[in-house]
Amino acid sequence: MTAVNNILIIAATVIFLGFLIDLTLGEPPYVLHPVVWMGKVISFIDRKIPRGNERLEKILGVILGVLIIIIFTLSFTLLLVAVRKLTGEIAWIILSAFMFKTTFAIKSMKQHATPIMECLKKGDLEGARKNVAMIVSRDVKNLDKEHIISATIESISENIVDSIFSPLLFFGIAGIPAALAYRAVNTLDAMVGYKNRRYKNVGWFSAKLDDLANWVSARLSVLFIILATALLRKNWYMSAKIAKRNHSKTESPNSGWPMSALAGGLCIKLEKIGYYTLGNGEIPKDTCYIQEALKIMYLVSFLFLVLITLPLYVFVGIHVQYLIENLFYNMISRRWL
Repeated sequence: MTAVNNILIIAATVIFLGFLIDLTLGEPPYVLHPVVWMGKVISFIDRKIPRGNERLEKILGVILGVLIIIIFTLSFTLLLVAVRKLTGEIAWIILSAFMFKTTFAIKSMKQHATPIMECLKKGDLEGARKNVAMIVSRDVKNLDKEHIISATIESISENIVDSIFSPLLFFGIAGIPAALAYRAVNTLDAMVGYKNRRYKNVGWFSAKLDDLANWVSARLSVLFIILATALLRKNWYMSAKIAKRNHSKTESPNSGWPMSALAGGLCIKLEKIGYYTLGNGEIPKDTCYIQEALKIMYLVSFLFLVLITLPLYVFVGIHVQYLIENLFYNMISRRWL
């Protein structure tokens, strides 16, 4: 077997094993999830940051962001190279697949959406509000059935970008180190990237970095949603039209792209009261639209994995990952070994 064929097999195995882990097992236990550890460290450091001086808050916010990215990218990369050097390629493949899976989430979105649909089918609005509050940041206490469905579909569309496309894209470019770095950025934004009094200065760097990290994926998502709606015999033309017309209506420079594309493809209107309205038609009254949104999410995930992530990782990402691992290993070995 040639070296090229060996690399191809290793890269494909890591990708499809990670994908299989997600689709069958979903998220690992909290104690094993790097994102949970990131959250705990961010929360610990955040509590130590003094408030009251705008400039100091911004400086410390930058330090927080850089520290989290370096700590987790470096530590997990060193773990990977240690496993490869000490136990061999097979253990490295398994660990890489597991780490790869922790950077993206497909099945978990369905797991969050299913209880919302079940509550709505039973007429349990309060239960549906409690479940939708787990995936959106808006005030849900007065949401009616239509706006609960809308919020769920909006969350599914945003999940396509920040929990699927972006980590898969960064993984394709530079393997596990880049995917983990992206996940650190996204976790920072989720925890401190708010515009309220406490975080508007501390979190500005994390929020801007997250916008930048998702910029390409958000726009790519439109192309894949159009393709998926065409394959599923939905309204691909309206998906493209609404994305072009409504993408700038959201405060985020990225979330409007997948949300408007999905609204157009499903021929529905999505609305966050007082903030934006995307698409034509009515706000959906039937939970079947959540099911359709999930179908599109699964299909675009598979298409992106096969058309973008696999070739990128085979020809670029795995080589960059090996390079980074060896660089870190050589730095440590010269100093300590």
